[in-house]
Amino acid sequence: MIRPLRQRHRRIVLALGIFLPLALAVGVAGRRPVPTMASLPPGLVATAQAFTVSAWERNNLFTNTPITVRLAQASGDPERHSLWFSAPKDFVKPDLIVYWVAGNPSITDKLPDDASLLGAFNSSSELMIPATLKRGNGSLVLYSLANRAIVEVSKPVTLLKQ
Repeated sequence: MIRPLRQRHRRIVLALGIFLPLALAVGVAGRRPVPTMASLPPGLVATAQAFTVSAWERNNLFTNTPITVRLAQASGDPERHSLWFSAPKDFVKPDLIVYWVAGNPSITDKLPDDASLLGAFNSSSELMIPATLKRGNGSLVLYSLANRAIVEVSKPVTLLKQ
């Protein structure tokens, strides 16, 4: 009784050894090509801004980490501003994003409901500041999405003078 089962098993394994690679080759050869676009729609194209004029640069906003924050102004438009962050090489946090919290709230372990998302913390890109957030005091909050925790809160800062 065992011998017929072994023979059947051997035939099935041999058939699968031949059939599965053939099925894979036919499947790969029969794939549709990846769709491509000649250009992005106008709403998705990022316009490059030249932020050359520095309004201020501070390296003492965050107490636990030496992060340098620079507020830059667009060279052609005095109403457009951006924030640029520079951190040391050993400052590595997963999925770090930057929030702006207006006023002087006491931030402990939870992000306030009125926090405004500025963007991802990246030392190579500048975060655009919406016009509604430019005036008044507030704090920058670094939040880790992976850890679901606040990494660092800045001292109260005024982005632009009233």
